[in-house]
Amino acid sequence: MGILWQDIRYGIRMLAKRPGITLIAVLTLALGVGANTAIYSVVDAVLLRPLPYKQPERLVFLSEWSHQVPGMSISMANFNDWRAMNTVFETMFPYRANRVVLTGQGDAEALQMREVTAELFPTFGVQPVLGRALNPSDDKVGSERVVLLSDGFWARKFARDPNVIGRKLELDKELYTIIGVLPSSQFHGSWRQYSVFSSLWRHEDTDGGPANRGNHPGIYAVARMKPGVTLQQAQAEMRGIAERLGKQYPNTNAGNSATVDSLLNAIVGDVRPSLLVLMAAVGFVLLIACANVANLMLARASERQKEMAVRTALGAGRFRLVRQLLTESMLLAILGSALGLLVAFLATRALGASAPANVPRIDGVSINTPVLLFTLGLTLFTGIFFGLFPAWQATRGDVHDAIKEGGRGGTATSGRKRFRSALVVTEVAVSLVLLVGAGLMIKSLYRVLNADPGFKPSGVLTAGFSLPEAQYTNADQRISFVNQLVAKLQAAPGVEAAAFKMPLLGGYQSGYVVEGRPLPEPGKGASTDITRITADGLKAMGIPILRGRNFTASDNEKSEHVCIIDTTMAESTWPGEDPIGKHISIFGRRDDPKAMDWMTVVGVAAHTKNYGVDQPSRVETYVPYAQRPMSGGVVVLRTTVDPMSLAPALQAAIHSLDKDVPVAQVRALGGIIEEGVAPRRLSAMLLSVFAGLALLLAAVGIYGVMSYMVMQRNQEIGIRVAFGAQRMDILKMILRSGMALLLLGLVIGLGGALYLSRFLESLLFQVPTRDPMIFASIPLILAAVALVACYLPARRAMGVDPIVALREE
Repeated sequence: MGILWQDIRYGIRMLAKRPGITLIAVLTLALGVGANTAIYSVVDAVLLRPLPYKQPERLVFLSEWSHQVPGMSISMANFNDWRAMNTVFETMFPYRANRVVLTGQGDAEALQMREVTAELFPTFGVQPVLGRALNPSDDKVGSERVVLLSDGFWARKFARDPNVIGRKLELDKELYTIIGVLPSSQFHGSWRQYSVFSSLWRHEDTDGGPANRGNHPGIYAVARMKPGVTLQQAQAEMRGIAERLGKQYPNTNAGNSATVDSLLNAIVGDVRPSLLVLMAAVGFVLLIACANVANLMLARASERQKEMAVRTALGAGRFRLVRQLLTESMLLAILGSALGLLVAFLATRALGASAPANVPRIDGVSINTPVLLFTLGLTLFTGIFFGLFPAWQATRGDVHDAIKEGGRGGTATSGRKRFRSALVVTEVAVSLVLLVGAGLMIKSLYRVLNADPGFKPSGVLTAGFSLPEAQYTNADQRISFVNQLVAKLQAAPGVEAAAFKMPLLGGYQSGYVVEGRPLPEPGKGASTDITRITADGLKAMGIPILRGRNFTASDNEKSEHVCIIDTTMAESTWPGEDPIGKHISIFGRRDDPKAMDWMTVVGVAAHTKNYGVDQPSRVETYVPYAQRPMSGGVVVLRTTVDPMSLAPALQAAIHSLDKDVPVAQVRALGGIIEEGVAPRRLSAMLLSVFAGLALLLAAVGIYGVMSYMVMQRNQEIGIRVAFGAQRMDILKMILRSGMALLLLGLVIGLGGALYLSRFLESLLFQVPTRDPMIFASIPLILAAVALVACYLPARRAMGVDPIVALREE
């Protein structure tokens, strides 16, 4: 231990003797370690950290699958059979999202409700912090309405009053008894956003039964696998059960299957590729930083050859000298990592503030124990990586020659030259890979931002509301409310078009059949998104009618059922024909020809990309709201003024009709669209920052190597000048050495970029992974930067005075 402290004290003195080099090395490492630690903290929080449940690796996510609608929700009758027939799950529970209106607690408020069953609690392994959980009797149809509160809602509305149990809560004009408070901190991600939890099975409209097998009412499920059961076994058994149900109920289940995925992957699977790409990118940045510091250490090692020779002559062994130099390297690594932790702390704060809300589990990002251990590992890696070879080289060579050469540093050995050249080539190659990746991502983002979604989001205000079903019990009441609201808003100043739409983006998926054609085999027919709108719904969204007519006020509950389809549906269903006047059925029963509920196609609208311009889109069918009314939806206003300036008027119009109908999520449509591309924008920005940092570090590294090479060749340059070499000859000689390394790095980097760019394929939009423009322009940019980095030392070499150079020798 005494020798170690001696090495540390001596190392500190050596670092203090060259404060400039020490500071550059520490800052370089801080950037590399800080960037890696920050991104790893995100990866740890999002991808690696276990879900907050008992044995979370046994939890799986369940949904149904069909050719028409992959990843569709579960029929409740099918879920009951899954639960009865499986042998791989210990417990399983269904759930769905709902929105309810809270009244009687001040102003009316829209709340997010999670409808679950009593099996949630043993499946997740959680219990209420107050009161009791749901029990099987709560799940019976017609049972008393009960509700559990989230911890956040309990704190906000009841100030954590422990006497809240037994009190009544008015939701959708119906009284619910509060039976418990849930530990929100023990739920994952989006589950913490729900304010109240109630029973799913008690609703008659969701009661299981053979007649409902074709109904998929937004239900998904979570299950806990039995001990020893693997995900593959669970997947195989559930597919087998789905296949048996398909044979038993061919009209509704034929061709359908069940999907089983780990719950963690179901939550974070969409962001995993982006985070892994960013983790690889910051790893490359750290590699370049280590290469730069290794070059600095190699230069210092050359200057200390005489010192090493003297110590060797006095009896120090090679291992002792290598240990001393590695101690100095580790001191640099520790200083760089300590500063890097500060950089990481600031970076994670910035990431937390700028990260889109739709990135799962991003709220858990922090510098915690696993992140600190990761940083410790980086410290050890960097200290050994950039210190070992310079230390080994510094202790090589003949002691007599080193002492005889005195303090001039000597000429670099061929081994050191090769190592230094290899570092430069590596920096260029890695920088090129990062720059190509950033270029592809930026071009992809540009394509996304400039893609046509099929509608015009600018100048549009949206707001959601829900009518309490206990108060608005029939269709006439809902239609009347919506019609009055739209009329009020249409008359407001600055409103160009007002409408009601459900849903705002996307749609409810369903299969459809065409009149006069044979019924498709169950599960293999075409499907469409369904959107309910009022007369000016398409105008408000900026979706043009290309053929036929728009809806009018006369398309109501008493008139012929009609629909508007989009161009993709027209082209796929009636290629080369005019679809106007054709009939389709979406809502009818296919097993009863008399109940097909035919709709007449009266118009063809432009196709829209409702799920995002970079996401697969489906065919779309619009139906008049008055013919298919629902209790909730979205008001859409196309304005001639700033959309948000009309928010007070919109809220006032709704409350003038019913003060107990809350208005939720009043937002500009453009902002909603921006949110959709926010994760892609953040990934492109971070990758660009890392690529820019890599380019800067590579340029500094090339400059440092070329400067050191000029210094080492001062005598040679002086002799050449003394024998008549011109300034341009010296310039060409230095540039030739630097550009040879650059070209080799570019060739290797291009090969690496061609190979690694394929891992970006799933992240790109309308950009090939081997985009010619990117692969042609990026090497030129890197070559230009490297040329400048080589030119500056070369220009200094042109001014070498031969007399001074020879006198130094």
